[in-house]
Amino acid sequence: MNAQRRRLIALALAGLLVAAGAWVLRPRARQASPASGGAVSVLEAAIAEIQTGKRSTPLIGAPTAQGDVTVTFLARSPGGQVPRIVSDVTGWGENAADKTFDFTIGKMTRVGQTGWYVLNASVALRARIEYLVVCGRTDYRTDPHNPRRTQLRGGGRPSSEFVTPGYLPPRELVGQPVVLAGKTTEGAVASLALGGSRRVIIYTPPGYRNGGDYPLAVFHDGPVDVRAGEASHLLDHLITSQAIEPIVAVYAESNRYGDTADHTDAAMRTFLTRELLRWVASRYAVTSDAKRRAILGVSYGAKDVFDAAVNATEAFDRLGLLIPGRRLRLEDLAAIPERRGHRLRVAILAGQYDQANIATARSVRQALAAAGHAVDYIEVPEGHSPATWRNHMGEVLVSLFGTRTE
Repeated sequence: MNAQRRRLIALALAGLLVAAGAWVLRPRARQASPASGGAVSVLEAAIAEIQTGKRSTPLIGAPTAQGDVTVTFLARSPGGQVPRIVSDVTGWGENAADKTFDFTIGKMTRVGQTGWYVLNASVALRARIEYLVVCGRTDYRTDPHNPRRTQLRGGGRPSSEFVTPGYLPPRELVGQPVVLAGKTTEGAVASLALGGSRRVIIYTPPGYRNGGDYPLAVFHDGPVDVRAGEASHLLDHLITSQAIEPIVAVYAESNRYGDTADHTDAAMRTFLTRELLRWVASRYAVTSDAKRRAILGVSYGAKDVFDAAVNATEAFDRLGLLIPGRRLRLEDLAAIPERRGHRLRVAILAGQYDQANIATARSVRQALAAAGHAVDYIEVPEGHSPATWRNHMGEVLVSLFGTRTE
């Protein structure tokens, strides 16, 4: 490894080290000062319209010359308590280092003599932001004056959300179903490494042929998205629109629900790179070429797929990291080999407002690029949530399997 490359990797590690000492970044929200006169009158007029249903919250300002907007949160206080806004832009309050919470995050200011409170935040254009209104320490609520909620088919507690000018929802998830659809089947993979079988769901593309040689995508801990109908719809859209080549996708229940065992990195790597791949190859017409196989993981699971791609060079040469969490540590980056003859093709999705994890995503990007791997980095003005990675999964798949990529 030459001196320049060593220096770049060292810089990436230094960035992750800084992040490890201060996971919670300072909120970008600015708390409104007690207002009087005209400012209060404007807010009171807006509140009157909100109460009659003529307006919804929050209030979204016009774009500024700096390329952002001022968002005004308004909330009514129940029982005289001062409410707070916890969100992607104000901070959710968790201190990852010691698992404590900052209960002053997003504290609001009273509007005149009303029972309403206000908080302003500066937000980027084209953003999708999630938030909750907090009353006391444990009463987290969606905003009753905002009809927009995160819509996650397959479960999960919704949050309130808003978007700023220029935001466009993913076409592949909001469009009409395609005429040609793939097929999903279920199976179980016996795993000695993990001490029991693991459920898998397999997607085969429209026109699938048993004698084919299809690229393969392995999704670590992915069955919930297939059950919700989102994964197969997304793949159908991308394949039939020729945005990606036809692929076989395997959604593996790597971490079985209710399994409290603390599996080692080596055990998970063995399952993902040997047991699972052997099982798929014995049943489906998939490639044996690591250059045409990808492994993808989300948040906590990003560490497992990173380890599988970097440390098992015969398994996967394509890697998808979606909002990777801080479980990826200094020693993981330090172990990145140059993989002579096995150059990784990597797609990283990161949330600009993922305050606890954005430093990790940026450091991983820098370390992989410095080691000579091809990295496509996608940073979107959103936070750390299932809606973020599901909305942008298509971009990651196009990066890894796109028909217009080399």
